[in-house]
Amino acid sequence: MKKIYLLLLLQYFFSFSFGQITSLHENFSTCITSLPSNWQKYSVTGSDSWQCTSGGQTSRGIQMSGYSGGTNNTNEDWVISPEIDLNLYTNPMLSFWCRTKYSGPFIQVLISNNYSGSGNPNSATWNTLPAILPTASSDVWFLSDNISLQAFKSQPFFIAFKYISNTSAAATWKVDEVNISDGSLFLSKKFINVGQTSAGLPSAASPLAFTMSGGITSFTATVQSPFEISSDGINYNTQLSYNPSISGNTQFMYLRINPNIDDKVYRSELRFTLNGNILSEDVKLLGTSLPDDKTLRVYTWNMRWFGDPSSCSCDTNEARLNATQILKDINADIYCLQEVVSASQIGLIASALGSNYNYIVSPYCSFATSTSSSNYGTGQKLAYIYNSDKIENLGTFGLLASTYPSDTSTNSGYYCFSSGRFPFVLKAKLKLKNGLSDTIIFSNIHAKAISDISSYNRRQCGATKMTDSLNTLFPNHKIIVLGDYNDYLEGTTVSSLSVTPYKYMLDHGFEGITLPSKYPNQTTYVGSIDNIIDNISISDNLNALYPDSSCFIFSEVENYISNYSNSTSDHLPVMSYFKFNFNYATSVDETPSLSKTSFFNILNPSSSKLSIYFHEAK
Repeated sequence: MKKIYLLLLLQYFFSFSFGQITSLHENFSTCITSLPSNWQKYSVTGSDSWQCTSGGQTSRGIQMSGYSGGTNNTNEDWVISPEIDLNLYTNPMLSFWCRTKYSGPFIQVLISNNYSGSGNPNSATWNTLPAILPTASSDVWFLSDNISLQAFKSQPFFIAFKYISNTSAAATWKVDEVNISDGSLFLSKKFINVGQTSAGLPSAASPLAFTMSGGITSFTATVQSPFEISSDGINYNTQLSYNPSISGNTQFMYLRINPNIDDKVYRSELRFTLNGNILSEDVKLLGTSLPDDKTLRVYTWNMRWFGDPSSCSCDTNEARLNATQILKDINADIYCLQEVVSASQIGLIASALGSNYNYIVSPYCSFATSTSSSNYGTGQKLAYIYNSDKIENLGTFGLLASTYPSDTSTNSGYYCFSSGRFPFVLKAKLKLKNGLSDTIIFSNIHAKAISDISSYNRRQCGATKMTDSLNTLFPNHKIIVLGDYNDYLEGTTVSSLSVTPYKYMLDHGFEGITLPSKYPNQTTYVGSIDNIIDNISISDNLNALYPDSSCFIFSEVENYISNYSNSTSDHLPVMSYFKFNFNYATSVDETPSLSKTSFFNILNPSSSKLSIYFHEAK
């Protein structure tokens, strides 16, 4: 009898020790053909089940869909964690990333203290955890965090994600980065632009406040070089360590960039580790080694029916506040904006950016050739917000607009650009180092949408007419064509075709810097993959002023703007830098002041470069 009892005790001990864990940080990186060790799936109803996927939030993840065989199916499927013992935790908090697409029931996030560890989970008692989940069919990664497990930590437990579908609706759900931390981390910011500096010189410090609450044995903050962090703003390194005394007490750290390579754009993150486990919360970082006094920062963004609550299906006040935060964070010199409905709300953003920012909105849009048209107030317009310390507005106009109404044929600028949504051109005087300047032509476009052949032909027609007009009006000028192209610069969104509708432009003096081949697996249209339809192209004479790889898709907004795709926009912004070397004049300033009586000096330096400086007569 004693031998049997001992055998049963040993059997229980070994099953307990090998199946139970005392912490959880699962990123599913080993989920190739089967779930990670000690995770299990159980199908109650239906032939579909949870599977591994390469499309996780960071790398791999898990996903479930009840749609198969060309139809929606009835399913009840569970994925269940290993048994977790957090008896030594002070304040355990659960977090995970998830994503959903298509209509269907929401997943349930459940916890049980009496599940046996195998078999039908419906035989156990499960409690629903108060997890906040993404909006139905939003198809963007969403962080559900700060889910307290305090009430369950006294006994070992299991966490489960339960999926349900039926013959009417079967959503796709993905889950990744399931973590339990001992406490909660509050961050005053989730994105920091530490600014610009030259190689060999550290940038100014940017402060960050944080509070880590809970049981702390060890807590560290880490960045990757050339970013640096400091607890006192004096001594900097790439890692800071804290002791348990910080629990619940607000702390400050300082971030900067200290690069040793010129003309680079750096994007990284500040990561935190609690008691040896990496936390899901982080701070996205941006910094450059491009000196401000030589740099033009250019930004383009489709704002999705900005200012129209009905068409954007959003709270327009929240959208404006989010947009203001994003524009402040990225700190561009010129913002080129599309799908603007409310000019007054663009004005509010410009005011919030500072007294040195001005704005201008196109006085036309689709089906409205003037502000007096009944369609103007509700139409999608183009706009600029610009830093007047760096940019002087020398004039704006609608490119090809002069051809209306004399030509409204199916080969007209009016028709090809969405029934009157002509490119909005800004001629800008660029004011940078030592009072020297240059002239830049911006062509802000919102091309015809929809991936059918008819719309493709209109985009192709518009690109051809725009290219010819820009080259005729502004020969030898530096030109930037940017905005919502509604198509790719390599290939096309139209499945039956293979050539970009912008080929004529790229063959006649322009180069695309947002080529899909340079940004694999990236997108500018939220919820898609490899779908770069918001683009920047530059005239050939700007190539030398474009630092290689200084353009990026500002995907960070999805991580720090709450419910970005529903609250703010379905497009991601695109940012690029241009460096103007004014040690020697790179071009002649073509401002209207040259029409006045002027004289100029010609200098012939030994470096064999010719510099021409104009001085207006007094």
